[in-house]
Amino acid sequence: MPLEISYPCHASGEPAGVSGFIVRSLAFGLRQRVAGAATKPIEMDVLARRASWMRINGRMLRIAWDWEHAVHDPDGDPVLGACEHDPAEPDMVMISLNGAMLEHQPELLRSTAAHELAHAIFDMPAAIGAGRRRVFRNHATASAPDGKRDWREWRADQFMGEFLVPRRQLARALAQEAGAHGVALRWRVRQDVAFPMLDRSDHPAFDSIIGSLAVRFGVSAAFIAVRCAKNGFVAPIQ
Repeated sequence: MPLEISYPCHASGEPAGVSGFIVRSLAFGLRQRVAGAATKPIEMDVLARRASWMRINGRMLRIAWDWEHAVHDPDGDPVLGACEHDPAEPDMVMISLNGAMLEHQPELLRSTAAHELAHAIFDMPAAIGAGRRRVFRNHATASAPDGKRDWREWRADQFMGEFLVPRRQLARALAQEAGAHGVALRWRVRQDVAFPMLDRSDHPAFDSIIGSLAVRFGVSAAFIAVRCAKNGFVAPIQ
């Protein structure tokens, strides 16, 4: 059966008023259906198998995944990945991940896959409905060439972060790792939910905790550090 996905959209299929909260909520829910509730890395073969057939706002969409070949832009420069729809394949979206670049970087492979999946979910239904070609290529930046924010790329990054490292799972894992390292946490309540805050003044323990979390989620330490900071789990340096 296809994965059922819905979000506010125009008649064309283009997202309408889709906030960061909606994107993150959708990403969290989809992760549960694809990988379950466990704190573990998302494996590519599982993702490709379970996220290959979707019904998005009533529109069918199939995804063909490829992470064995090189991927380039029209100028021949390598890119991390691409998400594209060709009208010759009416309900098909192709997600290509640069195997030549990412074969030995599983953390970057996962983040690129999640980023391109977001484009398939939010940007491709309208292209399929209109029967027009649409291509997104991941140059590892969320800014357009003129320096303005590219909201489609921003949305894909919001999805990627919550899909790979969900906020609630990160909070629980952070508390567990801090306890294992003998580091005390401060707690604060937000919307009736308690969240931890790590003091990074203890640098050796901080780096060790971040590294352990990176292994648990299958992402880079830098990715975890950003997720902790964005979610307010790290106390600012005084």
